[in-house]
Amino acid sequence: MKFKNLSLLFFSIIILLLLIEIILRTTGSEPRKINNFTLNEPLTNTPDDVLGWSPKVGHHKFNPWSQDGKTTYLTIQEDKSRFTGGNNINKKIVFIGGSVTLGWAVSDHETFTSIIQNKTNNYKVLNYGAGGYGGYQSLLWLEKIFKNNNEIKLVIYGYIPHHEVRNVAAGSWMYLLSYFSTRGFVKVPYASIDKNNNLIKNKPIEYINLPFGDKSALIAKLEKRIMKLKSYSREKKKFEISKAIINEMVKISEKNNSKFKLLILENLTDSKLKKYSKFVKENNISMINCRAPQGEGYYVKGDGHPSYLAHQKIANCIYEKVEILNSK
Repeated sequence: MKFKNLSLLFFSIIILLLLIEIILRTTGSEPRKINNFTLNEPLTNTPDDVLGWSPKVGHHKFNPWSQDGKTTYLTIQEDKSRFTGGNNINKKIVFIGGSVTLGWAVSDHETFTSIIQNKTNNYKVLNYGAGGYGGYQSLLWLEKIFKNNNEIKLVIYGYIPHHEVRNVAAGSWMYLLSYFSTRGFVKVPYASIDKNNNLIKNKPIEYINLPFGDKSALIAKLEKRIMKLKSYSREKKKFEISKAIINEMVKISEKNNSKFKLLILENLTDSKLKKYSKFVKENNISMINCRAPQGEGYYVKGDGHPSYLAHQKIANCIYEKVEILNSK
């Protein structure tokens, strides 16, 4: 009798789980997936114990992103900066940030950093943007950059709102990294703060992969829920964490006799713009707003990142607003 009851309970649980699986799939949920499209792309990142990943040195060729698109080329130099052209001048301007700063989906000469380099003969423009980086990885990257460079006169951090999510390794961001893992995204470091809003640096973590998560929508759902719960407390403080990261960027820049500017590269909501405007004013931080324009022609079809035309607009805006670039 006891065995019968256990068997009945077991099969009831199995049936219940199957029903949940069916319901999840009929409502759009799927097992964990990897973006197979990126398997046709060159691998442009390598694992890094501190940064999670870093740009892969070499010349990378990308097929057109759409039927009417064109082949693009991404060149990562030995110091892991993107090629911008220009002469090897001692005085340097360093750009850090994510894929918009890097210039994802446009060729080397089409990035706003290359366009700026063509406009100035007084400074060497170094593009240390990296695909997928948020503010925290950019800060860690900047620490390495200063160890290997001198005569850096200005650091410009290209900020987009999604960096706040990346900074704290939010569950949703961890899922996307797992989805695009064929681009070399595996682990990601994250930041948190103590009760005094001091920055806490945390080592890279990776997305949880439960057994059969790639076969079951239910298990994939559990993976997402676990990652969301683990990052919940950090996500609630993401704006405060972003401010702590930017303050650290300012400190390390000043320590190395460099100036710092916060560069806004995407539209901010009115409330977020007010928050950042108040923050930079209170902390005497220079901020420039050169967001990528929206609309037809300003994004790469089939990808969504800013096009060459958008990069031209961004470059012109930066050149006008950064005094040392256009001073005689």
